[in-house]
Amino acid sequence: MTSHLPVVDCHVHVFLPECFSFSARRSYTPGPATTADLVAHLDRIGAHRVLVVQPSPYGTDNRATLAAIAKLGLDRARGVAVVDPRQVTSDDIRTLRAQGVVACRANLKTRGTTDIEDCAAYLRALDSVLLGTDMAIEIYLPLPTLLRLRPVLAATPRVFILDHFAGLDTTSANLDAEIDALCDLLSLPNVILKASGACRATGYSATNDPLDPIAPLLFRAAPGRVIWGSDWPHTGRSAERAFRPLSEVEPFMSIDDMRALADLQRWAGSSEHAQAILAETPAQLFGF
Repeated sequence: MTSHLPVVDCHVHVFLPECFSFSARRSYTPGPATTADLVAHLDRIGAHRVLVVQPSPYGTDNRATLAAIAKLGLDRARGVAVVDPRQVTSDDIRTLRAQGVVACRANLKTRGTTDIEDCAAYLRALDSVLLGTDMAIEIYLPLPTLLRLRPVLAATPRVFILDHFAGLDTTSANLDAEIDALCDLLSLPNVILKASGACRATGYSATNDPLDPIAPLLFRAAPGRVIWGSDWPHTGRSAERAFRPLSEVEPFMSIDDMRALADLQRWAGSSEHAQAILAETPAQLFGF
C-alpha cells in the first residue's frame, strides 16, 4: 500500500524487565520486548509511527513506556499511560503529556472490573483528573459491559478510544444485537474504534475471516474515527493465565502482522479509506 502519510501502529507494548520490574499484582509475566525489537517490528510492517500502550504487568509504573517514547522520539512515538485517578495529580498529568502521552488507559477487563457502576465511576474519575487537557481515555472491556456505558460516553466531552474492536466477540450468542448496539455507540462523535487485536475478537480462530461481514459495518458506523493497531508483541490468552504461575514467562503468540494489515485493507474497502485508518486519522488524533 502506498501511503501519503506514514502508517501509525496504534497498539504496541514494550517489556523491559531488566530495567523496570513488573507489578507484584500482575496477572502474567511476559518476556522481554525491547524498543529495538519494536523498531524491527515497525520496519517489517512499514509503519514509521507508533502509539506505545502501557501494558497491565507494569500497573501504573509507566517508566518503560516513557523510556520507549523517549528513545524513539516525539516525531515518531506517542504513548498511552495508566494512572490511578485517586492518586495522580494535575502536575503528574502535565508531565506525562509533555513526555508524549496522549491518552490514559482504562484496562478494566484485565482488572476484572465489570460492575457497571464501578466502571462508570472509574471513567468519571479518570475524566476528572484529565480536565484541562486534550488527552483521550482508552477503554478495554468486554463489549456487553461497554455497551451499558453508552450514557457515560455520550455525556462526557472527551475522546474515548475503544480497544481491540471494542471487546467484540464474534462467537457471542447475541452477536447480531451486539453489533447493532455497537454501531449505535460508534455513532457518537467522540468515540474512536481501534481495530486492533483481531484474533481476540474472533476467539483466536485460524484466520480473521469471521470479521469479514462485521468490520466493514463498524467502519461505516464511525466514519473518520477508526484507527489500527497490531497488538505487538501479541501477549497470550487471558483465559490460560489462571493455570500459569507468575514465575513462568508467558510466551508471545505467533501472529502474522502483514496478514492482519491485509485484512484491514480488505475491510476498509478502498485504498483511500485504508489510508485514513492507517495514517490520516491517527496523525490528526495524536498530533503526529
